Amino acid sequence: MPKPIRASSWGYGLGSTPHILGESLKHATGIDIASIPYRGGDQARADLLGGRMQMNIAPLAAMLPLIQEGKVRPLAFTGPTRSVDLPDVPTTKEAGFPTVGYDPDVWLGILGPPGTPAVVVDKINAAVDKGLNTPEVQAAFRRLGFEAKSGTPRDFEALLAEELAKWPALLAAAGIKAQ
Repeated sequence: MPKPIRASSWGYGLGSTPHILGESLKHATGIDIASIPYRGGDQARADLLGGRMQMNIAPLAAMLPLIQEGKVRPLAFTGPTRSVDLPDVPTTKEAGFPTVGYDPDVWLGILGPPGTPAVVVDKINAAVDKGLNTPEVQAAFRRLGFEAKSGTPRDFEALLAEELAKWPALLAAAGIKAQ
């Protein structure tokens, strides 16, 4: 495990994915850093740029322009593989952070009301998959720091079951509670 990082503070949008990832990272690594909640990530980034905090976890789309302008320095990428936009920046795993208790995978999905007929779900899924697999949509997702993946409704149900089993323990260990 890497030597503990000592910095005074890091900020995040309260209740956001970066909040959960940051608290999980703190818990998994033992980083000694104060957590500062903000109403949103933009306010946290403003304080990072102003030197009032030392670390921020944010979506690549929000940080890439600041990185390219030399205003912030990327330390690690939370994805499972290096970003095509930042090929020289290691992943958190490559940087030596433990992966047990810290899984930075973020996903988006389309949900509908319970009882939606399977034929309707399959028709929507086919249309979404068709769109996701176009070069334009793939490129747009890459620009935002995401990889667009398609799958079946059953694949998504399995992902949801896995996520629902994982997050309560991770959130409790990181001390994050619904308010």
